[in-house]
Amino acid sequence: MEREALSGPPAPCQQGFTLLEAMVAASVLSVGLLGLAGLSGMSLGKNVDANDMARVTNIAADMTERIQNNRQRVLDYHNTTTAAACPQSVSTQRMAWGDCTQWQSLVTNSGLLGAAGVVTAARLDPDPTANPVTMNRFLVTITVSWQTRKTDVSTARNKTAVFTTVVAPE
Repeated sequence: MEREALSGPPAPCQQGFTLLEAMVAASVLSVGLLGLAGLSGMSLGKNVDANDMARVTNIAADMTERIQNNRQRVLDYHNTTTAAACPQSVSTQRMAWGDCTQWQSLVTNSGLLGAAGVVTAARLDPDPTANPVTMNRFLVTITVSWQTRKTDVSTARNKTAVFTTVVAPE
């Protein structure tokens, strides 16, 4: 007899409560999934930006290594740009001219939209010919600009990264 009382129909005040719980749970789950879908689109855009930044960093590191390899002639790299012909003389600045042309090709073929690079070099210490007691250091600044890609969650925008280093001849 007791068994029938426990398994009998539910009390009138609890009818439909399970359906209401299921509807609330479904709505909470759907809100969570919509938020997750929005975040996945945003994370995809951030991954693309990170990939572009890695390319830009490699481009700047390449030119920095080229300059450090030719550290006795740092000023030969001043005003190197990808927007115009290399300013170096083929006969007197052969290594800097070759580095410029190769770097221009690297920037052009980097896969970045509208990529452009500029190298400036400035003397930090007095010229050793005028002052023999000098460290003969140079400040090298490499600026790379590009345009990001338009995605579903972001618009195309111009970005610029500036890399600076100090180069001192041995």
